[in-house]
Amino acid sequence: MTPFSSFLEEHIELSALRRAIAEAKRRPETDCVAALIDEATLSPELSAQATKTARFLAGQQRKRVGSSGVEAIMQRFSLSSPEGLALMRLAEAILRIPDAATKDALIRDQVGNNDWQSFVGREQPLTVNAAALAMTAAARLHRDPTGLLARGSAPFIRLGIERAIGRMGGQFVLGQTIAQALQSSREPETRGYTYSYDMLGEAALTSEDAARYFDDYSAAIDAIGQQAQGASLYARPGISIKLSALHPRYARAQKTRVMGELLPRLKALAAQARRYDIGLNIDAEESDRLDLSLDLLEALCHMPELAQWNGIGFVVQAYGKNVPAMSSII
Repeated sequence: MTPFSSFLEEHIELSALRRAIAEAKRRPETDCVAALIDEATLSPELSAQATKTARFLAGQQRKRVGSSGVEAIMQRFSLSSPEGLALMRLAEAILRIPDAATKDALIRDQVGNNDWQSFVGREQPLTVNAAALAMTAAARLHRDPTGLLARGSAPFIRLGIERAIGRMGGQFVLGQTIAQALQSSREPETRGYTYSYDMLGEAALTSEDAARYFDDYSAAIDAIGQQAQGASLYARPGISIKLSALHPRYARAQKTRVMGELLPRLKALAAQARRYDIGLNIDAEESDRLDLSLDLLEALCHMPELAQWNGIGFVVQAYGKNVPAMSSII
């Protein structure tokens, strides 16, 4: 088989797989579940092994809860409760809001209508009771009919909640800069952990935003690569990049522009990661952007400059209906 015919055959097959992915996107839920039942059914031996492992991991995690006040709070304020959801919304948003008035409005919206008092209990850890009592006080202040007490106390409530949320964020965010993140990861790495560093942020709205994100990613790759240790690519830390942060019009309707402007930036970052032999993962986007992300992935993987390198990763949202079809190419 000639190189050209081999190349053509690969692309015909890939196109068929891409069609299967697109067609599976809106399959009826019943069809999706029925097709997965056999794959999800474990043999008795494997089921027993999975149960044993799950119990071990759950037991280890429960032992850790007492060692961290934040972990106790997160366990007590479950995401199945309105209060747990309110805390998570605050954690995701409040530290990124620039002005006090908007922060206060968010706190009123999330704190005021929930039953925080019900989480106070003699058997609860001190950190849980302190958090519940603080939220109860905040809710009562914001329900002040005159509004005077709430307005006078708002700065103190805001400061307290920001500090608490900052501590919670420390469970998920290694640092505010890549240097802080690398410092925080040194001790866990000695215990066998490795990381794909992800910079929190929104999608680029302007070309200036995209240029700034590109520079940030490039600087992060340098920092990670210079500190990376490990015998192989898979044992070394890497970076996750968000394509919508690298282009202000990351949408299927703008495919021609995206492929012309974003692909060279993506190639440059991938080549930089290859020089350090660290992985570069393309992060998941909204489902309507998947096709465009796959176009970029395909183009990137066929670049001669990146041949014979296994450092390109692609993040898949496992709950998508088209994931079984995607497993054929990823």
